[in-house]
Amino acid sequence: MTHKKTIHRSLILGSAVFIAFMCFLLSIQAYLTYSQSLYKRYDDKLSNILNYATNRIDMDDLYQNTITGQKTEKYNDVQQLLNGMVDDFELFYLYSLFVRNDSMYNICSATSKAERERGEEDMKLLEPTDAYELSEIRKFAKAMTKDEISYFEEDSEWGPAYTACKPYVNSLGVHFGVICADISISELHKTVNNYVLYNVTLTLGLGLLFALILLAWLRRNVTGPILELEKSARNFAEKSRGKKSPDELIFDAPNIHTNNEVESLSNAISQMSQDMRTYVQGLLEAEEQARSAQEQAEDMTQLAFKDALTHVNSKVAYDKMKESLQEQIEKGGATFGFVMIDLNDLKEVNDHYGHDCGDKYILGCCHIFCNIYKQSPIYRVGGDEFVVLLQNSDYKNKDKLIKVIESEFKKTRNNNSRKPWERYSVAFGMAEYKPGDTVDNVFKRADEIMYHKKMEIKNSSKV
Repeated sequence: MTHKKTIHRSLILGSAVFIAFMCFLLSIQAYLTYSQSLYKRYDDKLSNILNYATNRIDMDDLYQNTITGQKTEKYNDVQQLLNGMVDDFELFYLYSLFVRNDSMYNICSATSKAERERGEEDMKLLEPTDAYELSEIRKFAKAMTKDEISYFEEDSEWGPAYTACKPYVNSLGVHFGVICADISISELHKTVNNYVLYNVTLTLGLGLLFALILLAWLRRNVTGPILELEKSARNFAEKSRGKKSPDELIFDAPNIHTNNEVESLSNAISQMSQDMRTYVQGLLEAEEQARSAQEQAEDMTQLAFKDALTHVNSKVAYDKMKESLQEQIEKGGATFGFVMIDLNDLKEVNDHYGHDCGDKYILGCCHIFCNIYKQSPIYRVGGDEFVVLLQNSDYKNKDKLIKVIESEFKKTRNNNSRKPWERYSVAFGMAEYKPGDTVDNVFKRADEIMYHKKMEIKNSSKV
């Protein structure tokens, strides 16, 4: 009788250890896999957002704002940019600051639409903040000194957040601040914890189910078959340790033909191993879904290559194009030209009729030269500046097309029946690549010709 109780207790203990081990193993795997995928996705998303923002900011102008404490027109453009991005990308916060003597000062921080509706205003330039503990402030100070994006968790009076910081660096290489994007860390932790809790609950449920079955069968007097079954279970636990492939989680059932509960238990444990393989396969599928979400975040990067208003190529795309074009020049196979286009009267339209009409003015101008240069990519490199990369038949017909663009815009400008924001006018300059040129050389020649054209238009309008 004593011997039977010892075996009974041993089998119960062995089963409990087996279930606990499987629960722990699968839970740790679920936590590590899912949390790493989430953090990687958020890192990619935040880095894309910060790169997009810094590529549109004039660092030298923002540096002067920070030094003098005086806002320029470009500073206001930065404020509008950040205000729009914090809502467009559904961020917790988007802000830029600098740290000096363990004190934190605002450079430019976004105000969301909801905050503006509540009457909140944009933070003032150089406004100090005491919302962070000293240990948190020093994280931002350290991020300012780096040449790469820093990621860390931080806590302030606004709540815990997962933060990405990219240093502000002017043309002289001076690190004068950081731009930071925050995502609510509570939501991130909640997602991971809920996922892990679900997997733990499922594992415990399966373990409890089969433990109850095992306890019912142990009421019968069994010896040899139970020992064989317990041995098989122990071997399965040992073979499963550290395995990542579902096909390796195989239970070798003992050869039992007792036609009673022991044989049923052997079959049930075999089924449990199959369920475990199915469960692990589910984890791998979840991992694949997380990778798909990461790919969606990467798609956001492509948005940075298109101008949001006109849908032509952006300044980021222009910089990439320059690098590729310079490589072609160095290989001796470049044939191209630039047409530099600057919109006249945009400021007057914005000042007198509002920015909505200014946007219509930009779109109208863009529509005209997009229809003229159908075979060439067009880039918006500034608020009112566009560059056409002459290629294909547009390059061959460049002289003809430059006359067409001059004629088309002359018609709209002199048409008094149009609304003021529909009387489009541009200044333009064209230059083609010559042996010995760099991409910048060609751009500068086109820009100089455009500038002289713009001066001629201004002088003629004064007469």
